Amino acid sequence: MIEEKVEMLIIGESINGTIPKVGEAILNKDERFLKELARTQYERGAMMLDVNAGIAGGDEVKDLPWLVEVIQKEVPIPLMLDSANPDALKSAMGVYRNAEPPILNSISGEEEKWNKLYPLVVEKKCGVVVLLMDDQGIPKTVDERIAIAKRLFERLSGGGIPPENIYFDPLVLSVAVEPETALVTLETIRAIRSYFPNSHLICGVSNVSMGLPGRRLINRIFLIMAMAAGLDTLFIDVRDQALMSSISAGKILLNQDPYCLEYISAYREKKILL
Repeated sequence: MIEEKVEMLIIGESINGTIPKVGEAILNKDERFLKELARTQYERGAMMLDVNAGIAGGDEVKDLPWLVEVIQKEVPIPLMLDSANPDALKSAMGVYRNAEPPILNSISGEEEKWNKLYPLVVEKKCGVVVLLMDDQGIPKTVDERIAIAKRLFERLSGGGIPPENIYFDPLVLSVAVEPETALVTLETIRAIRSYFPNSHLICGVSNVSMGLPGRRLINRIFLIMAMAAGLDTLFIDVRDQALMSSISAGKILLNQDPYCLEYISAYREKKILL
């Protein structure tokens, strides 16, 4: 069966306070560094930027809206607001100005987290990342993850959240620690795509290679496998030219680049790393 064309969303992951240089820039209110990082990701192909202001010694309720204002002045693309703090997300939503609504990252089946963030998701009616985990942690099996997805989908739908606003994260751990994790994640992606065809799938691809040498090679291979399984929202370091080149080639093979026009254009512009 020939799959219909998938619209791929590429999200730049690099504005994250847990990255030492970024955290230092947020703490020191270094607008120049952060704007340059945002501009670089935009120029490298990011269609949305994740913004996470979580840093030791910081005040996320103040830092996240400040960061949002800095970034949205520099680039025209929408933002993913990344925090476990509902007050920080509310503050960030208050200064968000892009015509395209943001995505909130993230909610899960953990009841405490759900109870804090669900009202905000319902109020704002924007996109939301849904982690397939609950108070027992990350399930080992596909069936358990799908059960969580079904339960959370029903609760979100009950709050008026349309399927296309839901971004399921099937979760992936390091294969160095959990040898079967990549296969479980890929099978979960396939199942989610089958059960919820109008929703989206997002994944922290780089988690799969934690603790291993040559991580970028592993990340590239896993990403293409995930795309083939149904991943349509790529949360990645767009500055990695080899990774972006792999995506361009992968889209050809998955019939997501009709007549290879995007690939040929990127090749002519010397954006393809062989």
